[in-house]
Amino acid sequence: MLLIPLDNNNPNNLCMINHLSILLSGFSIFSLLALLVAYLFFLPDMRKSIEGKIAASLLILSLTALQIGHYLFFTQASPLLTYKAYSLLLIIIPISFFFFSRVILFPEIKYSKFDLLHFIPVAFSFLLTVKQIPLLGFILGACYTLWFSRLIMKLRPQHERFKFELFFFGLFSVIALITFALCLSLPYIDNRIFFVTYSNSISICILLIICALLFYPKLLGDILLITELTYAKSKLTGINTNNKIAELKKIMEEDKVFQNENISLNMVSEEIGLSSHQLSELINTHFKMNFSRYIREQRVNEAKKLLINEPDSSILAISMETGFKSQSNFYTAFKEITDVSPGQYRKSN
Repeated sequence: MLLIPLDNNNPNNLCMINHLSILLSGFSIFSLLALLVAYLFFLPDMRKSIEGKIAASLLILSLTALQIGHYLFFTQASPLLTYKAYSLLLIIIPISFFFFSRVILFPEIKYSKFDLLHFIPVAFSFLLTVKQIPLLGFILGACYTLWFSRLIMKLRPQHERFKFELFFFGLFSVIALITFALCLSLPYIDNRIFFVTYSNSISICILLIICALLFYPKLLGDILLITELTYAKSKLTGINTNNKIAELKKIMEEDKVFQNENISLNMVSEEIGLSSHQLSELINTHFKMNFSRYIREQRVNEAKKLLINEPDSSILAISMETGFKSQSNFYTAFKEITDVSPGQYRKSN
């Protein structure tokens, strides 16, 4: 394996940086492929239109190919900037990022022939030299990043519910702009400094995405909810929302439909004469939460009453009576909403 020192004065330190870059690029290659499989076959909903799947596949496979190139650079000193295929990836990635971002941010997308204009830089790149193409790619990347950042800023009304996601989006935007600045500096810096920074930035972003999905599994659902509240057209036009909210509260407080452990959005929407999409929007806009969280809160509120009023009832019995399928689900939901366990709540009250 060929190690590429970035500074001949510190061969040991930069040998370690090279090893780290090899490790991170290899990790990102397999992680990207795993993310693609997860998106296509396992992640719920995610607005998986055919266009969305194509954009996601193109983006992830292009990033994978890019990281394979970086891996070869770190291990075999491949002259990446002399390869047109590498340069073309730098143009394809921001374009596919644009199309995939639209799928994530907008609940409804209408495609037209004008969308094909985004691919003009790909055709134009064949008129440029190999050294000129990367600059075009990073200019595109910077433009799409600014576009993406502007849309994220429109989510400010949802800021209190969007702090975690906003941090990640902001971090990715900053990394993209730093990479663009590095590209502008290419004529003045060692190419190896650029590759180390660029490749490791991609790897770190992928690592952060995986950590976010592992430690915050509701991340994707929250993003969909927030973007729907911001960008979706209302499906409640002409509906007396006050009456529907009153009906919803009635079936929850009097009929206690949440006790049905198999309750679903469709079941409740039929009860109050709305479509599932209308009920989802009603709960999102009025209660500032999704349907699943709303049902958990109804169950936990009922459980709080039972824990005090029925001191001889076991926690297991109360969890079953309030509609939870298992005691572990009950504990998780109760602590999520009250910050204490059922036993602690009963003891303190």
